[in-house]
Amino acid sequence: MRMNRKFAAVAGSVALTGGLLAGGAGGASAAQNSPSAASDCPSGYYCVWSGENYTGHRQQVAGNNADLTVYSVFQNFKSWYNHGASCDFRWYAGKNYTGDSGVDARGTKGSQSAAMYIKSNKWVC
Repeated sequence: MRMNRKFAAVAGSVALTGGLLAGGAGGASAAQNSPSAASDCPSGYYCVWSGENYTGHRQQVAGNNADLTVYSVFQNFKSWYNHGASCDFRWYAGKNYTGDSGVDARGTKGSQSAAMYIKSNKWVC
């Protein structure tokens, strides 16, 4: 579970820690397979990876998202990085900014063996 790290998470089906993407607002862009480091997350984005240590499939967001459940990696990830340009990343356990929530400060990153999830997010400055 990520509750001990700032997430409300159910072990085994958890996913975390924005929405204005390279193409538009409210979605998540995806990178194909095996980024080598957290630094692969573009500046201004919040990124999650399916595997530990920033490996596997990556998805990223850079704005507010009321529903991240349509993005598979946000529903089952093990690594994260807030590479936001100037804001912190507030995650929510429920859609539409509901349920337990927490904040990953700009620059926060981490990796763990248990899977995590988040269902919505806002950027807070």
